[in-house]
Amino acid sequence: MIVIAFTDRGMSLGEKIPGECELVDGRVGRTENAISEAFSNKIPLIFIGAAGIAVRLIAPYIKDKTTDPAVLCMDEKGRFVIPLLSGHIGGANELAEHLAGELNATAVITTATDVNHTFAADLFAKDNGLGILNPSAIKTVSSKVLAGEILSVKSASAHRLYQNDYKKYLRPVQGNDERPDIDIVGNDWLVSILNAAGINPFMPLPERFTREELLRNAGISDRCLYLYEKNICVGVGCRKLTGFDEIFPFLQDVMQHKNICMASVDSISSIDIKRDEPGLVNLSGALGVPFKVYSAEELKKAEGHFKPSPFVEAQVGVDNVCERAAALSAGHGAKKLVGKMKTERVTISIYEKGSR
Repeated sequence: MIVIAFTDRGMSLGEKIPGECELVDGRVGRTENAISEAFSNKIPLIFIGAAGIAVRLIAPYIKDKTTDPAVLCMDEKGRFVIPLLSGHIGGANELAEHLAGELNATAVITTATDVNHTFAADLFAKDNGLGILNPSAIKTVSSKVLAGEILSVKSASAHRLYQNDYKKYLRPVQGNDERPDIDIVGNDWLVSILNAAGINPFMPLPERFTREELLRNAGISDRCLYLYEKNICVGVGCRKLTGFDEIFPFLQDVMQHKNICMASVDSISSIDIKRDEPGLVNLSGALGVPFKVYSAEELKKAEGHFKPSPFVEAQVGVDNVCERAAALSAGHGAKKLVGKMKTERVTISIYEKGSR
């Protein structure tokens, strides 16, 4: 977390916030850098001071409710904790409740679905590892729920509709003629509709409002919320100082060859000695996904059959980095979609997460 305060009392309160925090004194000129870092790296951001100041400071950085970090505000006496941005996907509401409990404060939650203790489409997506193709449709879905309606959902994985937190709000579509309120689409449909909209499915998705305009022109209506699986884990090995401009085109070629939508990538992973490798860090940032790293000992414990390399083992202490890292990220029951593929300086492997 990054905590920004503007008074001595605020700084004192910031020191009491539990967890790993970077405390920034907003009076000494580091505020903009701290805010930029939070938004670039999706780090929760807490202001201690007037909510109006916080709103004005973050305004130039706000882009999309599906990608902006959690932003909260506290008064300097620690009486109230107020989520300002990304209450659901960014986790601001949950963090506010946690901080309120730790600091004996009151969490001020204002999102309608939380106030009414009902279904929130963006939380459903987050809990089920789903991306949101057209976020503007969330308001349509939320309006129906708040009006007491049951949502019709089209999904190949029907078990999601019977989860305890959601089953009273959702039902499967009745026949092919019923228009769903939520459609959880597969990879092939996603690739097809993005192509139809003039969006390259093997590049990161355009920013939200550009994307939604292109999708509307291709016939995607805001009356239905389209969700898609984010279940692809990419393992990468590379030689030292291999650049993003060498890693990304290779990944793009592999994804296109296998017809896997780039938006489906959930994580990039490698060995821990690569945690600061610029090309991999930049790849993670460009895709907007976590960069996970594992020690050689952790990689050795990965389940599955991997193509060994004596050279790699001599260099880093484990016989295969990309496949093992992808397998660990994808978890139990994962499926190998792409075994180790390589150029002179880069290796890539792709796994699909197991069924949830």
